[in-house]
Amino acid sequence: MNGFIAVMIAILLMIIVILLADAFIPKKNTIVRGTEDFKEERLCEACRQAVNELLNSDFQELNLNMEETLKREQQQARLRKATRQACLGDTGDREYLKEYIKELLQKKLGVDEKTINYSIPFNNPLQMSAQDKFEYLYVLYRKKYAGGIFGMMCRDFGWLEARGRAEAEKIYCITEEDINRAYSEYPQKGNYNDMLDTLVQRCYQKLYGHDCTDILIMDESLDGISAGVGGKTRVEYNYLEELKSFADESVNSSRGYDTVYCVLHGKLIRLKFLSFGNAQNLERVVKNIYRYNTRTTLSQKNPVLHGTFKNGSRVVVARPPVSDGWVFYVRKFMSSNAKKMESLLIHKNNDVVIELLKYITQGELNFVISGPMGGGKTTLLKALVGYMNPQYTIRVAESSFELNINNLYPERNIHVMQARGDFSIYDIITGTKKMDTDILIVGEVNEPKIAGAYIQVAQSGSRMAVTTLHHETSRKLIEYLRNALVTEFGITNVGIAEKQVVDILNFDVHMVHDLEGNFYIERITEIIPEANREYPDNLDKATKEFYRRQTDRNAYSLNNIVEFDKAAMSYRIVRNISEYTLHKMAERIGIRRAEELYSLLNSYIGGAAD
Repeated sequence: MNGFIAVMIAILLMIIVILLADAFIPKKNTIVRGTEDFKEERLCEACRQAVNELLNSDFQELNLNMEETLKREQQQARLRKATRQACLGDTGDREYLKEYIKELLQKKLGVDEKTINYSIPFNNPLQMSAQDKFEYLYVLYRKKYAGGIFGMMCRDFGWLEARGRAEAEKIYCITEEDINRAYSEYPQKGNYNDMLDTLVQRCYQKLYGHDCTDILIMDESLDGISAGVGGKTRVEYNYLEELKSFADESVNSSRGYDTVYCVLHGKLIRLKFLSFGNAQNLERVVKNIYRYNTRTTLSQKNPVLHGTFKNGSRVVVARPPVSDGWVFYVRKFMSSNAKKMESLLIHKNNDVVIELLKYITQGELNFVISGPMGGGKTTLLKALVGYMNPQYTIRVAESSFELNINNLYPERNIHVMQARGDFSIYDIITGTKKMDTDILIVGEVNEPKIAGAYIQVAQSGSRMAVTTLHHETSRKLIEYLRNALVTEFGITNVGIAEKQVVDILNFDVHMVHDLEGNFYIERITEIIPEANREYPDNLDKATKEFYRRQTDRNAYSLNNIVEFDKAAMSYRIVRNISEYTLHKMAERIGIRRAEELYSLLNSYIGGAAD
């Protein structure tokens, strides 16, 4: 009996010990999540907190061994770098951060094949927004194509068709209806991994990327993208009118943060299905997007800044009070193959135009590429570098790194410099005189002092000098360069200044793109110094020519060799090069090759070789 009681007491004591132990041992936290916890905003905020928690951790306090502490500190440093630089055009940091977010979503936040539909309703397309469908389609297309995905989507879904009744009213835009139609017609639907990649992209762009424009900014097919340009940004109208039309405006009127434009194949396209949602999201993007390679900080004192991405794209940002809203522009220089001239000049008779440009470049003649913004000047210039003598040294002066010629031609002797602080492009150009310069390339002549320095270096400091300008006619271009010498370098005689310009400037290649997105060379104009033109053999014509030269102050004449026929979408050779240019070219490439060009052009004059 006593033994039985002792056993019972022992069992009771064991039960008490187990209960006490269970009360004091820490339990693993089990989070029971509802559908609201998987909403996009909740997941984004949870990812932000998890990343910040790791970045703010002090691993020295965990009493880990040295190897483990060092490992975690290195991971922390890698993540910190990614959060700071992923939005600056660094593909490696961008992908690293997205992979980290993917791990968080699955392993810590409980996203799986079922719960992912609470974030983006993939299982119910009727509830998906146009942006949801577009980003999901983009992921599906990325499985099929290595690059240029947006361009492929536009081609397949017919998004590049102009809209509007009258020709002058036609515009390019992609609407929510276009996205919905494309999504319903696309035959292949993805799997869970594709859905997860879409959600990861959404969380990344909301936290660290460029919001709704993130994937487009990184897309190789686009020439540029801008946001905040257009829409209502200021409230400066009559209060009664505001009350009267409030309902209509709230539904139909776009705000600045609703406006996103892109340029594809030269066509300006309004992406009406995209919006930043509110002004704060657009402001965040503007404040971050320009920070790589910039000189100062965007502020009310410095309201307009330009910089670059790590991939060479140009970034310009603007903010109030100078700007009517928060705006950014990204101009990309990787959407076309700059090494292949045939991909730039695609219209009929392009072969003879390419040959002419090749002879001009190899003949070491000075030329400028003129035309409007976005006309293709930079891309054409990069392609022409491939025709330059590989033995020659090339020095490049830019306001910011945009040409990236050394990346295209890494085996060439190329030195690229940009203006920085008090060291201007003028200082760079004058400095190239002592840098063994054979060929000088000025990214853009955009002020008189730079124009004057370009002319001076072309006279004596290099074998060849090339630049781009924005003038519409060759005569205006020459006048601008002439006036630059007069105003900046004290040349009081306008005639002498003009003669200096036309003596060194041989060709003006005018590049444009039209509203339909066609890029072409509108004309190639030869500039001939007047003193080098021979008088006609006919006495009457020679007399008229003599008096014309005495009364005309221009020290040059212009000769259009190539003109673009817009009706036929074809290049026409209208005249041959002059004897002056022929002999000048022959000094560098030999008389035989120069005469080959002369014969080739003759065969095309009048359309004989069409």
